[in-house]
Amino acid sequence: MTDFPQIIIAGCGPGHPDYLTDAVRNAVARAEVLVGARHLLDLFPGKPATRIPVGSDIPAVVARIEAERQRRIVVLVSGDPGLFSLARTLQKHFGTRQCQLLPGVSSVQLACARLGIDWHDLQIVSAHGRSPEITADRLNRYRKIAVLAGTGEANRWAADLLEQLGERYRAFACENLTLKDERIRQLEAAGLRAAELSSRTIILLLAREVRA
Repeated sequence: MTDFPQIIIAGCGPGHPDYLTDAVRNAVARAEVLVGARHLLDLFPGKPATRIPVGSDIPAVVARIEAERQRRIVVLVSGDPGLFSLARTLQKHFGTRQCQLLPGVSSVQLACARLGIDWHDLQIVSAHGRSPEITADRLNRYRKIAVLAGTGEANRWAADLLEQLGERYRAFACENLTLKDERIRQLEAAGLRAAELSSRTIILLLAREVRA
């Protein structure tokens, strides 16, 4: 059986080049194939490599990676590969031992840093492209909740959650963190529903006793 090089799955942080780690830069420098969303591929404009853009057709991307398997492949993912990324799909297909994960700074970490709060007791919920199967009754035990948003449906879900949690909580919409159009706003439920938020949005729901 041929020994293929490990597929490296590299966390590229929230989007700004300053948040790329040296480990990720070094892996990309050695790569023969780069896989990732176009905005992540654009982080490495001068790198000569075969480029495989990632869109909505994930099975097609996996098939392309399979076809390039004998080469050194780096898959670029937003934030950290351990947080709702393509890493799980690739590990399931190719095997955990065939995938090496390089951690990155997640937007959740950065949103908490911007508001000056720790996140060891933070509950993370993804509403980006999915409807979370978790209720306000289960979430109201947490003082800090991060919702991975970025779609109108996700924003409305977060607004409904905020209403269900009651007056004890505040909501902060953190958009485009580290980018030139970064914006952080405190919004009420009605404001969350009406706002046209970026596709790169983290919504933090914080109990009022949490200082931010």
